[in-house]
Amino acid sequence: MHSATELPLHGGKAPRWLFHRMVRLSGAISNVIMDEFGADELLLRLSDPNWFQALSCAIGYDWHSSGTTTVTIGALKEALNGSGEIFIAGGKGKAGMKTPEDIEKGTAELSISAESEKFKENSRLSAKIDSALVYDRLGIYHHSFIFSKSRKWTVVQQGMFTDSDTAVRFQWFSESVDKNDIANEPHIAIHSHAHIRSLDLTSHDNAWARSSGAEAIHEYNKILNHSYPHRHGIKPDIDLSKRAQNVLKVASELDPKDYKEILLTKGIGRATLRSLALVSSLIYDKELAYRDPVLYSYNLGGKDGIPFPVPRMTYDGVVRELEGMVDSAHVETREKYYILKRLKDSLSNGSN
Repeated sequence: MHSATELPLHGGKAPRWLFHRMVRLSGAISNVIMDEFGADELLLRLSDPNWFQALSCAIGYDWHSSGTTTVTIGALKEALNGSGEIFIAGGKGKAGMKTPEDIEKGTAELSISAESEKFKENSRLSAKIDSALVYDRLGIYHHSFIFSKSRKWTVVQQGMFTDSDTAVRFQWFSESVDKNDIANEPHIAIHSHAHIRSLDLTSHDNAWARSSGAEAIHEYNKILNHSYPHRHGIKPDIDLSKRAQNVLKVASELDPKDYKEILLTKGIGRATLRSLALVSSLIYDKELAYRDPVLYSYNLGGKDGIPFPVPRMTYDGVVRELEGMVDSAHVETREKYYILKRLKDSLSNGSN
């Protein structure tokens, strides 16, 4: 199952006084988790839609608005980049377009530069899959790629339906991705109130269509020239536009060996991938599976005053307590280090 949270689009943004506090509180919560359980546990939790929503509410944002994604990731990015534990690349709008540059910077910071190209490829693939394979009429406007020194990663991205004011959040965790087919049910869970019947090409039931995609590209012109099984006619949903035909011609010349290479081909989007799936259904005389992809209350109030206005003094007190916990843990770690160092030095001196 894939993890998608559907949220109404709200105007406005977090006021500066609140965002500053959100940065401190989200950073303190994250640091406690990383100190106790490690950076990979934080990545896993960020990929969980319920936990992510709880975090957003706990730091004081609207419980059900699209800003829970963009503002929470923005606060975490400001709080955690430079921590040496995890790095958050990308963000909303123009920041999302800079994801590849951010990945290069982050992998260098975490001393895992060798992973840079692989991370950039997974970033591109996750954005393409969620924008082109799951829903019709959806455009991704927020994309963040979060990774740790252990080379694990999480994607938190959000799109909006072009014919409504509803946003959808998608969340990935690297350990849940099918290594042989990244487009096969790549997400973790799904949360939504809307119900939309869609040709979801990430469905496990459509694996045969993905595996035959490369062959479908080569057979596309034959289909258009009516060299298709006599029992079928051209399906009306197949994209017969000149642009689609040109893109597929280029793709055929590139001779992709699998579906991942098709997804990475520039110019291939939702309409073309849908056409390839329909062409595959003609070739193999199989039906595609359609399905509905959509199968903490407030801790410190909310930005809009619901259920109550953010109590600034209480908020600051919570932040101080958590930051104190983190500082104490770091002091304890440093003290243990110096004790062990002194013990090592005394042993070394005693043996000389």
